[in-house]
Amino acid sequence: MRRPRVTVLVFAVLLVAACTDEVHGVASPGGPASSSTSPPSGGSPTPSAPQAPTDEQAPDDASFPADTEDDSGPAQPGTGDPAGAMHVDGLRFRSHDGYTRLVVDLNTNGVPEWTVGYSEPTGPGGGPVDIAGEAFLRVQLRTGAAPGGQSTSRIRTSPGPVVEALTTGFFEGYEEILLGIDGGQQPFRAFALTDPGRIVIDVRYG
Repeated sequence: MRRPRVTVLVFAVLLVAACTDEVHGVASPGGPASSSTSPPSGGSPTPSAPQAPTDEQAPDDASFPADTEDDSGPAQPGTGDPAGAMHVDGLRFRSHDGYTRLVVDLNTNGVPEWTVGYSEPTGPGGGPVDIAGEAFLRVQLRTGAAPGGQSTSRIRTSPGPVVEALTTGFFEGYEEILLGIDGGQQPFRAFALTDPGRIVIDVRYG
């Protein structure tokens, strides 16, 4: 990925709590999860494409489908979005048995085009970022937001595969977040929810 060097603006550091209430919403198509279809009459079962979870309810265990390949999704409209630029509104962690969930809250009911994948620990302009972990997941959101007015969020958590998350700034219409992962690259899945807009990332121990 092309990353011209620019200075990443860091405005403030905000420590937030990990526990949150579960919230319902609408999933964007194309996020990974398991599903099945009824077999046609007289034939064998036909596997279907994975479907995204339809709300923020966390799985009881870490048996959900996950791998180390990039996940991505298209922009999805929400209901009655207010005028103004879309941007990240906050980060939330929840630790579960065998995996950790990070929720990226947006200030709108819709979601932008997004990508989640492993990368080097750099900011949007290619400069180094001080973040704990042995592997690093980059969340890219095409919010179109310009730098200015947003604080930087940094969250540390334990136990679990995710040890830290940090908003790292903006570049050419993209807003980015880095996740520091314990023990090298671990399997993950990511999906989007609308009403309100969120990107959900589940990281489990391999």
